[in-house]
Amino acid sequence: MRERRTLPLAALALAALAAGCAATASKPYPPVTQKELEEFPLKADLPGDPPKDGLRHWAAPFESIGIEGAYVSVIIRDGRYELWHNTWGDSLAEKQVVVNSGPDIRRLGKARPVCDATIIGDVFDPHGLQQPQKPDQLSSERGFTRTFMLYDPALGYVLFSCNPPGYYPGSVPLLPSLTLSKTGEPGSWTCKGKLAGEPLAEAAKRVIWSDGGSLHRLDDGRWRAYVNGFGQVCAILGSATLDGPWAFLRDDKGEIREALPDFPKGPHGGGCFPTALRVRPDAWHLWLTDTWPPQSIWHFWSKDGIAWKLYGRQPEITRAAVGGHGIKCLRAYVDPASKEIVGLLSVWGVNAEGRPAWILHTSRMPAGPPAE
Repeated sequence: MRERRTLPLAALALAALAAGCAATASKPYPPVTQKELEEFPLKADLPGDPPKDGLRHWAAPFESIGIEGAYVSVIIRDGRYELWHNTWGDSLAEKQVVVNSGPDIRRLGKARPVCDATIIGDVFDPHGLQQPQKPDQLSSERGFTRTFMLYDPALGYVLFSCNPPGYYPGSVPLLPSLTLSKTGEPGSWTCKGKLAGEPLAEAAKRVIWSDGGSLHRLDDGRWRAYVNGFGQVCAILGSATLDGPWAFLRDDKGEIREALPDFPKGPHGGGCFPTALRVRPDAWHLWLTDTWPPQSIWHFWSKDGIAWKLYGRQPEITRAAVGGHGIKCLRAYVDPASKEIVGLLSVWGVNAEGRPAWILHTSRMPAGPPAE
């Protein structure tokens, strides 16, 4: 899935970024290495109206908080911040759901594991499924990825994730799944498995690779999920209960409705890693990475979470904002004091052990509709 491009094109893109990078970064970013460009090639031309310095709408440049992660969720309970995300490794025990806790987003402790991939009970070995004699053999490579955590007062912690039978994009299924815990503590987690209903019906027709999404409980008690990978840039699912059956929001022709018709789906990519944030009953925001390797992040807003519009000029984040380094996705939460949106952008860098990793960077923006 990580395509390679020739360095002359990357060099042209870097030249175009140079002035903007210097203006945007509050602290100089280290130079982008040739190895990183081979891993995350740069494109010189992007769809839409990319900002020259790589950033718009956000109040300030994104600054590192020094924590490794990408598919993160922030839950604030009793004055404490919880940063939930997943890890990946070679063994089931290394594929964990973890949480960092602290008094604020810049003062979080070390990641604490709460469960691992051994509790996943419905992700089977794709090779075993091809052998009638072993139809129920669990994959030894199963794990959690594209995690999104919410806290529900009645149910406790609800993890919305995609659990693949090994990381082989396009050749094995990656489908939305649920895992629950009343307390969030180790030993209390139950993997309920893939969403029942129409998502499984669609997956029976072809291999679905769903690159994430987000889950919300509405005021009437119903559930809504935003997902990709089913033929649209982003699709919307609904259900009266977590157990389903889950059904897609459909258009007048009965087709799965495209939630983001203004996204420039095309040869550059179909969008990945969507995440929606509800800031008020009448204000929703959604961010979407453009392609892989990522070049930009687009932002949409809505009054009801159904009809989405571009949040002003888009895209609003490109790699110029972080010195040309790789970016992955943006997750966000609402600051309980200022009521601003706090964004967490994953940027390719170096972790505390000196290894390459996705490092979280943060900035802020108003929670209302776009000013322009």
